[in-house]
Amino acid sequence: MRVINWATSVVKNRSRAVPRPAWCTYIVTFRCNARCQMCDSWQMEPGEELDVAQVRDVFSKIGRLDIVRLSGGEPFMRTDLPQIAEAVLAASRPGIIHITTNGSYRKRVEAFIREFPQPSRLRFMVSFDGLEEEHDANRGAGVPFRRAVDTVQTIAEMRESHGVEVSANHTVISPQSLADNEGLRNRLAEWDVDVHSVLAYAESSMYGLSLHGQSADHLIVPKGYPLHPKLDGADVVGFVERELERAGDMRNFMLRWGKRYYLKGLLSRLTNGQEPKPNPKCVALRSHIRILPDGSVPVCQFNTEKVGNLRDQSFDEVWHSEPTSGARDWVDGCPGCWAECEVMPNAIFSGDILKPQ
Repeated sequence: MRVINWATSVVKNRSRAVPRPAWCTYIVTFRCNARCQMCDSWQMEPGEELDVAQVRDVFSKIGRLDIVRLSGGEPFMRTDLPQIAEAVLAASRPGIIHITTNGSYRKRVEAFIREFPQPSRLRFMVSFDGLEEEHDANRGAGVPFRRAVDTVQTIAEMRESHGVEVSANHTVISPQSLADNEGLRNRLAEWDVDVHSVLAYAESSMYGLSLHGQSADHLIVPKGYPLHPKLDGADVVGFVERELERAGDMRNFMLRWGKRYYLKGLLSRLTNGQEPKPNPKCVALRSHIRILPDGSVPVCQFNTEKVGNLRDQSFDEVWHSEPTSGARDWVDGCPGCWAECEVMPNAIFSGDILKPQ
């Protein structure tokens, strides 16, 4: 990360000025071969998707970035994902390209790593919902647990030779999923792979059919946490307390730091603090830009109203338009969500992560 640019971004975000983006979340496709019960991505109409030339053009408009997250749907359903990642690398030169996958395309992942020109910039996160029975029941036959584990093993065994990193994301979706966490950790410890755990939200504006394209204000609450209904009655507080205790065991120092920050905020919200802390300023449509498969730019994870489209418009036309300015007013009035994909860019580019917690 470029220190001077980061410091400038922090100052601008804290004063509610408008920096250029430094963190980009690009959903390369809504298509997915999983059938997750807490996500409607697989039920969405695929719609238009940027081709490789368009990806290069869009990221050239944005310019230099520090972090790019390539996500889905399932990003490896796009057979041109290696070319997409190379286009992003050439146009925006991010220090990190982070790819979230369900791990069902092990051979494609392996080939991607071997062929990518700078694999040491790659960070993979493989998603799990629990151990075999719970994971497979939720995700469906197309993305079995055993295949995801094989993908984690393959990437882990390429760490030394290619400089790539891998971790697992455990979405806790039910009491059984919560109970499976320890076993999942033990299973992946064989390859020294960290497990990040998140509690499933009640709904999603980005991936929910009924909310997509709208502002899901009911999911952004000033206190508390909108848990998925299947977690009603589960000991989520005890779970997060245990997660916080072992966050120090993570391999990477920066991940340890970030995970502690996230878990402290989650625990504060679960215990119904009147003023949950930490509570960073949101940097959506400032240091954090999201791009949908067709090149359009939504506000954030919980407000998927679009402010423009970088496929057809210049960066300035999108970033400094009246709709974007109005959307930033909405962001500034938002009480703040606690979805980790929003929390971490907020914490970093507001400078809040540096505060004693």
